[in-house]
Amino acid sequence: MKKLSLSLLLIISSVATSSGLVLADELPFTLSGHARVNYGHQDWLIPDFRDGFEFESFKLGVAGESDQFSYKAEYRWYENVDFNTVRFADLTYHFNERTEITGGITQTPFGLQPFASNSFWFSVNYYLGFEDDYDAGVKINHQRGNWDFQAAYFMNDEYNDAAKFARYSFDVADDGEFRNSEDGQYNVRANYTGRFIRGGTTEIGASYQYGNILNLDTSRSGDMNAFALHMRHTQNDIKLELQYIDYEYNLEAPEGQADDRLALSSFTFPFLAAANGQTYSANLIYSVPYDFDHIESLTCYSEFSLAKGEDASGKNSSQWVNGCSLGWDKLFMYVDSIRGKNMWFSGGPGIGLDIDGLQDTTHRLNINLGIYF
Repeated sequence: MKKLSLSLLLIISSVATSSGLVLADELPFTLSGHARVNYGHQDWLIPDFRDGFEFESFKLGVAGESDQFSYKAEYRWYENVDFNTVRFADLTYHFNERTEITGGITQTPFGLQPFASNSFWFSVNYYLGFEDDYDAGVKINHQRGNWDFQAAYFMNDEYNDAAKFARYSFDVADDGEFRNSEDGQYNVRANYTGRFIRGGTTEIGASYQYGNILNLDTSRSGDMNAFALHMRHTQNDIKLELQYIDYEYNLEAPEGQADDRLALSSFTFPFLAAANGQTYSANLIYSVPYDFDHIESLTCYSEFSLAKGEDASGKNSSQWVNGCSLGWDKLFMYVDSIRGKNMWFSGGPGIGLDIDGLQDTTHRLNINLGIYF
């Protein structure tokens, strides 16, 4: 039934974007989306894993505006892990040219925006909930000169259900043993854009996040706080991105339960991460000059990120991605070589922890090919 629904969605989107039935100019909003296939070779699964392309995901997005309001929403169907989820759905009131207020399921203003990475699989920050994260709340964005200021309050995660693992954003989870939930969160972010080097543009910023963490067994509230320092410098075709994050969860765990770890979840799977630690990330990106018909972008990157657990149970988790992305008309492709160590996404048991499981360096070759409309 799920595959049939997905097939119908593909047919509808194909017909709707063709000139035969519905013209895009006639719609009161902008319709966008993608259909993607994925190839992944994972050396830690050999010989039990069979290589090959598989249908990965289908996405539908809408965006529009009316008077002083604008809105956008995105929903995804992931066939390879068999779930569907909202990514964002928000409404923005444009108070004036410098100030806007956004409410709904919207991106948390923390760290490098809109992403702290350029590869298909992002950095360790994504898996800890510090990159491309969306929660339910309201935020204000104000621009003054070269400064961009953001402040936000989020009531809870996008589903207000810590036991729901089928989601896009990585959130605090209830895995049946470590049972915590996000219960109110404040964010502030300031970013300055300047021209300190001739021919280049530099963004320098700082972010802070504070939230209540409700333990579902004790019914007592702990808290978390995190701050980030971030920089992005663009010089002609080269871009350098640096970020440092320090975070700490103070958990009200039941008596006898370890409070140096917590459960996080996304993409249908929960896992354990260090409750206290730091992350470091450094990206070097090169937009390759090209002179070919139809090719809109060719970008290569090397991105390294590290999560360091701070308690006695802590152990480094790292991810190093080298790859390129290519845009050709409606086609977009990522080719990534990923080396992970003690990293949940790369076969490891968690993030930032010394626990049972695969802690060796692993390699994943990933190719993602999509049609975007």
